[in-house]
Parts: sequence; C-alpha cells; structure tokens
Amino acid sequence: MPRKKKNQENGLGARIGQNIKLTRARLGMTQAKLAELIGVEVETMSRIETGVQLPSLERLDEIASALRLPLTALLSEGKEVDHPLQAVMDGLPKHEREFIYAFAMNYAQHWRLGAERKER
Repeated sequence: MPRKKKNQENGLGARIGQNIKLTRARLGMTQAKLAELIGVEVETMSRIETGVQLPSLERLDEIASALRLPLTALLSEGKEVDHPLQAVMDGLPKHEREFIYAFAMNYAQHWRLGAERKER
C-alpha cells in the first residue's frame, strides 16, 4: 500500500486543493488556464488540487488572486468557497461562465494598465 503524503494525512493540502478546484470549476476555468495564469505546469496544478503538493504561501496568494478570492477563502474548511460572482454565474452554461470570466480578467488588466499610466 502506498504511503500517504503528509499533506494528505492532515487534510490541509486536500482542503486547499478542493477549494481551488471548486472555485475554478464554478468560474468555468480549466486547470490549464489557472496553471497558465500563475505560471506553473498543468501537472503542478493537478498535484496542488489533489492535495499531493502543498503550495507555498506566495503561490497560494497567486492562485487566490487568479481566482479573485481572498487568500483566507482557500484555507476555509467549508465545502463551498464563496465567490462574489457566484450568484451571478450559477446556472449559466459553461461557455457563458468562461466568457464572463475572460471578460472580467481582460477588463481588470486593462484597468490596471490605465491606472499605472496615470501614476507615471
């Protein structure tokens, strides 16, 4: 019988991974897209979501930012992770959730670039 990893035994890695997976799926985001946003391989993202690999605090913060969540939401023990867009996106087809997510990401990036230009 294979030995369990420490993160699986204490549930921390599994809990964080499950929260990431639920939120990502609710947003209609693929594992590959999340991996791309935070600059890791898809295999690494899979290991994080399954609780095999516990991300560093810095990486966890990057994931939370990509999912537009406070870092604490990923540590939550609840089965559902609340997201501000959840009520709006519940019940929408996957392609519409993906469109809304992509639009929000592009708008946020455009807004940040505009704000940076004003600061100069």
